Amino acid sequence: MVRGTAGPVKFSAGTEPPRTPAPPLATDCHHHVYDARFPADPRTQLRPPDASPEDYRALARRLGTQRSVLVTPSTYGTDNRLHLQAMRELGPERARMVAVVDTSVTDAQLREMHEAGVRGIRFNLVQAGVTTVDMLEPLSTRVQALGWHTQIHMLGDQIAEHEALFLR
Repeated sequence: MVRGTAGPVKFSAGTEPPRTPAPPLATDCHHHVYDARFPADPRTQLRPPDASPEDYRALARRLGTQRSVLVTPSTYGTDNRLHLQAMRELGPERARMVAVVDTSVTDAQLREMHEAGVRGIRFNLVQAGVTTVDMLEPLSTRVQALGWHTQIHMLGDQIAEHEALFLR
């Protein structure tokens, strides 16, 4: 088992590792990085401070996690460059990624992302941004051929409103 190390970590209120050690190959299944050198999409509102792969490594050391899934946040729209770069920095044995795409993405671009380690797409339908409910079915169908999953962030009433879509 991997045991975390104590100490302060940027963006975390805690300083001690968890009381229960993380099991071998424990995976953080959703985290973001931010970098002001990458432009925010003008349609989005969230503008968090920079949080680098090295900041994340410090948190992972404290938590005792060994693998992670980077998720492109709404901040960057469909610009996945920062998270693709971060995934390379963290290493293919440690990191995979969930990307944000729209219907203009080509099959060649999806294959490129797959080869880089992307394994899913994300729809944030709670905050206004670049993805819409109308994109869910066509994009989910396209990435299914790659074995990817679709991550959907919706409020309960939105899920109920689109029940028929989820039952197909």
